[in-house]
Amino acid sequence: MPTPNAVALYTATIFQHRDRYLLLQRASAKRLAPNRWTGIGGRVEPDEWNDLRAAALRELREEIGLTERDITHFVLRRVLFHNRINEPITTLLYFTGTLAEAITPKCTEGALRWLTPEQMAAVDIIETTRAALPLLMQDLARDPLGQEPVRLGLADYRGEALAQVLWGGL
Repeated sequence: MPTPNAVALYTATIFQHRDRYLLLQRASAKRLAPNRWTGIGGRVEPDEWNDLRAAALRELREEIGLTERDITHFVLRRVLFHNRINEPITTLLYFTGTLAEAITPKCTEGALRWLTPEQMAAVDIIETTRAALPLLMQDLARDPLGQEPVRLGLADYRGEALAQVLWGGL
């Protein structure tokens, strides 16, 4: 049963290679969002809250076997808060990184695939990731080194449905 007034942090990393982006199609056996598409990542453990980047890198190492040496410009770009009634306050930490080669590692959480923005339109992406993806792609194009401040957003829910995502701007 969900615990109101608790906090849960999750990472989601989107990798870029040229004009394609590596996304995860979650396994059909997953309890949350089976068969849906998102970034690669997972839960930040409470003892990792002082180093969110390390938590995201741990998830990448565990799920797809990549380490920091494999990734260039690994950057926290966006933080999205979800506040649902009677649920924990959930925070998604969206990281981006660039891969020199379009490798497709094995993944313990589902299937990975390199997609163009046009191909993304045809797959079932989790709503909050669908809202963040175009902005993350713009962030990568505008600021490839990740020198801009992290942008904050709020996922506004009406009951169980996502009504809108509001992002703070620069």
